[in-house]
Amino acid sequence: MSTVPRTPVRIVDVAAAPRRAVVVPVKGGPLAKSRLELARSVRLALAEAFARDTLEAAAAALPDALLLVVTDDPHVGLWAGESGYRVVGDPGEGLDAAVAEGLRAACTDGAARASVLLGDHPALRPAELAAATGRAGDRPRVLVPDAEGSGTAMLEMSLDGAEVPPTRFGAGSARAHVALGYSPLRLAAPGLRTDVDDAESLAAAIALGTGRHTRSVLARATLPGVQATIHRPPVGGEGSALLDDGRVVAVPVAAVADSGLLHLRAGQRVSLELTADERAASRVWIVGIGPGETIR
Repeated sequence: MSTVPRTPVRIVDVAAAPRRAVVVPVKGGPLAKSRLELARSVRLALAEAFARDTLEAAAAALPDALLLVVTDDPHVGLWAGESGYRVVGDPGEGLDAAVAEGLRAACTDGAARASVLLGDHPALRPAELAAATGRAGDRPRVLVPDAEGSGTAMLEMSLDGAEVPPTRFGAGSARAHVALGYSPLRLAAPGLRTDVDDAESLAAAIALGTGRHTRSVLARATLPGVQATIHRPPVGGEGSALLDDGRVVAVPVAAVADSGLLHLRAGQRVSLELTADERAASRVWIVGIGPGETIR
């Protein structure tokens, strides 16, 4: 059950009501961004930083919009409220139910339009969100696909104050939203379309350039050793790896030549030795595999 109380229904001064709302569900808690194979403290700090950067970009893009954070996590509710965002209690019935709760709160406050995006877009640029909402115009239901094209980066919709539009987040959500009447909006907005769930998408966001909160977490992250996740295998050329502190380093073919690792794959966990400038791996190995390695 949600520990963040729902905001009671209140009478709205229509003349002063916001014409637009932005609904951002934020999970929070110990399982936030659990697919990021990073040290727990780094993972949780990044999850919060992603949400903060997403919200700050939205506030800069749409300064007159009402920003609603839907969560059942007390810590998220605390910092979101202190940042000036309206906090809406998550009913705890899944992501679509959380979105619906946020949309109902937006309707209560008299919003006529709403944008929905998850709190995991650390590379979002205000200009991208402004462009997306501008191009959506007054169309009743619009979706912006994610970078892969199968997921949903953002929804844009009209609100009539009666029944909120349905959503269907999850695997293959772009197609599911089209089936619900959302029209795809194609635009070059890599920060908006890059939502971070795993090592590959984090590396993509870092390459684009993240917001200040994510940069701060990455800059102060410390680890007992250099552990990493393969981002791009070094097949026929230079590959790359994502360190547990969020940095991306090059993985030359020579770094794995003597390791016994013939077929590295994206997402594989490895140990690294770095060059003096810490921009590339000089050696890549997995404990127990290759010359001089013993299983322990």
